[in-house]
Amino acid sequence: MLPVVEAFQAEDAYQKVEVKVTDERRSYLKQTALEEALRSLLGLKMATSGCPVLSELKPMAVHHLPFANTDEFIMRSVSHYLLQQYFAKRNHQAPDWDLTGLVERNQRLQLVNQALWQRIHSVCKGDSNLKALLNFFSMASSVSFSLESQLRKLEAKMGGEGG
Repeated sequence: MLPVVEAFQAEDAYQKVEVKVTDERRSYLKQTALEEALRSLLGLKMATSGCPVLSELKPMAVHHLPFANTDEFIMRSVSHYLLQQYFAKRNHQAPDWDLTGLVERNQRLQLVNQALWQRIHSVCKGDSNLKALLNFFSMASSVSFSLESQLRKLEAKMGGEGG
């Protein structure tokens, strides 16, 4: 993360940038504020880091969705977790269909996020990295603090009974 943080540490979060993300399957192109581009990049960097807590997100990094909004983040987090539970059941382990482990994982992530925030805050002159991280942390905390309400919103959007 350090090279990214250092490269953008004095930049304005709201400056408009054009970002192109390309992998072997597709390309994404978006004109957006720098903070959204950094949120996506820093999230990917954190998930692929050597940190044992952040590395719990590594499997999601394989299917990274640049510029994901909160609904997409919740959908991907829950879907990924439920798929892990399906594989656990298939391998004769006890699945966690209540998503307790997902909430607990995101609570651990919040502790790491707070420590990262303090370290990055101390070296930044501009607000681009800080706003990007705040946005990322907010999305992650929505899994811990309001997962049930987030799921009800998604259920309503998908034509379910909730909402």
